[in-house]
Amino acid sequence: SLLDAVQEHSPMVGRFWLVVMLLFRILVLATVGSDVFEDEQEEFVCNTQQPGCKPVCYDAAFPISHYRFLVFHVVVLSAPAALFVIFA
Repeated sequence: SLLDAVQEHSPMVGRFWLVVMLLFRILVLATVGSDVFEDEQEEFVCNTQQPGCKPVCYDAAFPISHYRFLVFHVVVLSAPAALFVIFA
């Protein structure tokens, strides 16, 4: 009965679009996400030779990890649908 209530209030195009977007993004994250972003700091070059400069320079250049940003994006994309199902 819960799914019937949800289907009653959401259009077919919206349901299809949400499923396609979630599956595509989760598929990309699961297949290539960790392999692409596993060595983020390996080739990063700091312009000084001070100890501890590399992590500080990298954090200043890239405040959030790309992989974590993509995971956050999937969570934010799926949150409205989950809240709607809980509400219905």
